Amino acid sequence: MAKLAEALALTFLPSTCAICRGALAWSGSRAGVCPTCWESIVRHAGALCPVCGSPEVGTPEPCLACRTAPPPWRAATSVGPYEGTLRELVLLLKTHGRDEIARPAGALLAGAFRRAGWSRPAAVVSVPMTWTRRVRRGYDQAELLGRAVARELERPFVRALRRGGRGAQVGRSRAERLRLPTAAFRPRRPLAGAVLLVDDVFTTGATASACARALRGAGADEVRVLTFARTPRTGRVP
Repeated sequence: MAKLAEALALTFLPSTCAICRGALAWSGSRAGVCPTCWESIVRHAGALCPVCGSPEVGTPEPCLACRTAPPPWRAATSVGPYEGTLRELVLLLKTHGRDEIARPAGALLAGAFRRAGWSRPAAVVSVPMTWTRRVRRGYDQAELLGRAVARELERPFVRALRRGGRGAQVGRSRAERLRLPTAAFRPRRPLAGAVLLVDDVFTTGATASACARALRGAGADEVRVLTFARTPRTGRVP
């Protein structure tokens, strides 16, 4: 029976890895990506800023930016830097219609959550996209990640935010991102307790800040931010 299942899979499923284009092994492959590529993901190693999750600080103490101007969330972390295989996985999910990436990505996100030592939240929420972009894409990738994390942590997923028509952040400068107003995100319903905010990529923290303010305005006691990848920032002062 196992050999029959393997034969059917090799016949009807993709035969090459979506990232390296090598042969897609029957055993260990997930979401059309081979075991070697999944194992090649570079995770954050060493100390992270306990507030913003920056790996550039090299110390478990809050970085200068967080000491000078604390963000509206309590803590943030991510799986690894937005480069290599992790970047390719984000792009497959975000721009190539590969929504099946979300389930195994959720397991990686849950692993980063556990490594951070956080307590389980009252609810998991995600950074929403505008309804027009959701219709065009067919799904909201951050919501898929959030739902996958919620399943891993055995906590409820709540569609807690709606987004205005500010458009995508991709391609905007850091200054433009940081001008993102809180009003770009509005709560859908009241919240209570600790909330885990999930997104695909952490770049400047502007989106996370706007969402965290909206969530706290809706009644959340605290917000923690969990992202699949984090864009490296060169020249950051610890």
